[in-house]
Amino acid sequence: MIKELELFIFTFVLVYLFYVIFVLCRKNVLNKFPNGANFLYLKKKYNIKINDNNIKKIANSIFLANSFILALAVSIVCYFDSFIVGILVCIIPIILMILVLYHLIGTYYSKKQGGKKDV
Repeated sequence: MIKELELFIFTFVLVYLFYVIFVLCRKNVLNKFPNGANFLYLKKKYNIKINDNNIKKIANSIFLANSFILALAVSIVCYFDSFIVGILVCIIPIILMILVLYHLIGTYYSKKQGGKKDV
């Protein structure tokens, strides 16, 4: 159990640092990020307006969510002896985590911006 927790924390920190160093700290890459699938989903479903003032905050929220999802996936896959079984078991929880975390992010920023109330 401790090994899985250490692996989860290590993966989470590694992925999050990768996002911060290679996307958040590089203005030219960050400016292209709103055209990605993550931002487009939040824009269309939750009517979130993305501008220069809030792009870093929204990107940081997405990076935290993605880091958590990837760390969870790695932990689940490594828990099983068979890689294929790990991947198959991992699919449903990962899809659920994506839906839940992106819903929370979208709802938060939508309410913060005065957008949709009943999402």
